[in-house]
Amino acid sequence: MIVAAGRVLTPFEEFTPGYVVVEEGRVAEVGRGIPPRPDQHYPDGVLIPGFVDLQVNGARGVDFLHCDASSLPRAQRYLASTGTTAFLATLVTSPPEQAEAACRVLQRAAPEAGAEVAGLHVEGPVLNPARRGAHDPRWVRAAVDPEVRDLYRGMSGFLRLVTLAPELPGAHDLVRWLLERGVVVSAGHSDATFEEAQDAFQAGVRMVTHLFNAMRPMHHREPGLAGAALQEGAWVCGIVADGVHVHPAFFRLAYRVLGAGRLALVTDAISAAGCGSGRFTLGSQEVEVGRDGAPRLADGTLAGSVLRMDQAVANAVRWGVPLLDAVRMATATPARAAGLLDRGVLRPGSRADLCVLVGHTPALVLAGGRRVWPGP
Repeated sequence: MIVAAGRVLTPFEEFTPGYVVVEEGRVAEVGRGIPPRPDQHYPDGVLIPGFVDLQVNGARGVDFLHCDASSLPRAQRYLASTGTTAFLATLVTSPPEQAEAACRVLQRAAPEAGAEVAGLHVEGPVLNPARRGAHDPRWVRAAVDPEVRDLYRGMSGFLRLVTLAPELPGAHDLVRWLLERGVVVSAGHSDATFEEAQDAFQAGVRMVTHLFNAMRPMHHREPGLAGAALQEGAWVCGIVADGVHVHPAFFRLAYRVLGAGRLALVTDAISAAGCGSGRFTLGSQEVEVGRDGAPRLADGTLAGSVLRMDQAVANAVRWGVPLLDAVRMATATPARAAGLLDRGVLRPGSRADLCVLVGHTPALVLAGGRRVWPGP
């Protein structure tokens, strides 16, 4: 299959116009110009890698903690419609048996249903109670609780990312234990000081979960985790670009300091995504989507988002980020952060996860060379 477009963003190079050749689910060639008789041609489109979302709790009425084989494809199809071709199914703090049951369902997700479940992101249960956000306090655990390692051990091979509060007693030992098992560790839901956050990065933490949210606010005398995250280093910061979680001015600050190589767009979408207003769930918590479009607990606490990844990219561009960088923040950067090294880029040998944007709306999405949006 040959897909051609007015612009191709790899996202490290731009071809105007350009094309991609797909063979057996892989990218075989990326080039400049329009070859004779392409199978798909979008003169006004922008051809990019499929989006990679590291934090998705659910979508289209499906909460990943409660999903089953019949409901999961509905969320996968919806995510494909947003240009997302791979995502980490995110499980918030919950009873261990519930998380383990959800893991078994998610491991069996059919890749042809839409966006691919590329692994698990477990948010918790080692969170700072003072910064737990919308997580149910009944299931928050200490880093030294044997139940925590039992939970992670039961997800071995599918667990890619864990969010924890690195300042808690025993957290550094847990970080090292996870790293030995190939799991990326992210700091989040944390009250860490600047020095504690620096120590966490030294211990091997390589991400920050939803930068500026559920962490100690930045202060000129105590920068906290957010201030430490903005220092020079190898870690990547996830950020929710919906205009509610983070003010556009702080989004621009993060982009200018970190650049597209260290800032990853995430949606933190919940079951309400794609459903409009109403009452939904985030794990064991009931949330309501109000007039501002943001899901909240009864006390007003933000509880994820209903953001689409194509909207996140459009917002980043509207706030001053060049499209090439905005695309990189939604593709190559999150893929690299999660160790998904065969996707997030358009180059020979990479997975044929492609998205064509017309305006900022996906017109064609391929996952592993299969068309997943629009549906066949």
